[in-house]
Amino acid sequence: MRPCCWRAAVSGPDLAQLAGRAAHSRNIGALLARTAYRIEVHGRHHVPAHGPALLVGSDLNLFSAAIVASVACRPIHTLAPGALAQLGDIPVISPGIAAAQWALELLSAGAAIMVTADVPPPGYLLAHGSVPITPVVVIGGSGKVAEDPPRLRSKIEVYFCAPHTIEASASESDTSDPCALRVVQGLNERVRQLTSDARNECGRRSGRPVIGRVHR
Repeated sequence: MRPCCWRAAVSGPDLAQLAGRAAHSRNIGALLARTAYRIEVHGRHHVPAHGPALLVGSDLNLFSAAIVASVACRPIHTLAPGALAQLGDIPVISPGIAAAQWALELLSAGAAIMVTADVPPPGYLLAHGSVPITPVVVIGGSGKVAEDPPRLRSKIEVYFCAPHTIEASASESDTSDPCALRVVQGLNERVRQLTSDARNECGRRSGRPVIGRVHR
């Protein structure tokens, strides 16, 4: 990752502790999830096995985000506005500069992170350097109310879609500030379109409606 506006300052021991917590959460979560639900995972190989990776699931609630982290092929650090302690991963952070600092430092360390509600904006992360983006879609990951978990033993489908690399266009990158607002907005729009296409394709493959709402 190439720095542009600033560089975060998370210590090595902090990163090591986070990696351990993410791995532990994944192992425990996988056991609990497969005991309670019928989970089908598609495209797990699309998550890069090594190096920085950015997973984007813009419609995931806290439960479905935890399901994704439990079935991924590697530990995933999940970022979401509030209630992060429920995921057993990183400390609670509020939307804003703190979320971006954590995300950039984790990517710089070669970690995989998942952004669930544009916190921080994916375009801002991509403005710092190219990183593979893997759209994530969960079908059946909520109850009658979008924020609630589904009923026990119900079927949950998790789709890890093919990764893409998104970079600023020539007109957007022609600026002295690679993190300029128009650059970030342009990258955000490409990510939004990528995830929208992934939702539509996964819904077509599944034959079930893709429903869900981002964190509140």
